[in-house]
Amino acid sequence: MQIKVKDFIDQVVDGDFISSEMQTPIEDLDSAIKQSVSDFQTSVAQNKLSQQIILVQGFNEEIRIRLESGIINLPFANINRVDNFFDELEAQVPLNLYLIVEAADLNQSKFRIDEVSSVSQVIDDPAQTAKHVIEMVNQQIDQLQANVKQAEEKD
Repeated sequence: MQIKVKDFIDQVVDGDFISSEMQTPIEDLDSAIKQSVSDFQTSVAQNKLSQQIILVQGFNEEIRIRLESGIINLPFANINRVDNFFDELEAQVPLNLYLIVEAADLNQSKFRIDEVSSVSQVIDDPAQTAKHVIEMVNQQIDQLQANVKQAEEKD
């Protein structure tokens, strides 16, 4: 699936995307991710951009996970910088799924964004996409736990 750079920017700026937010205990995170991928798939199959937000509870700090449609590894919140990376705003570019994880002890920037797959792959195989997202999130939570443990040992 492709989109014009200008159309992507305009839709995000105008809030013309489907967004939902859920809270989940850390023990139910895999199920929440599967639901978010399913909701993402439903949105993009209707040719809408999507933003799915999961607020994870039960960890010693807030963890915010987002799945967003994107054309470059910048979140919707940084839409004003997207056009800096493209020479031609009328160009057709691939639309992808990005995973964004935010937590105070994740890294120095408290933020990580990774490309998961193309939106076409999400539409074609949401189960595989959900599995991949779960693996990616678990890696970030492992890193977060290691960082917290390391910080506690320093104290």
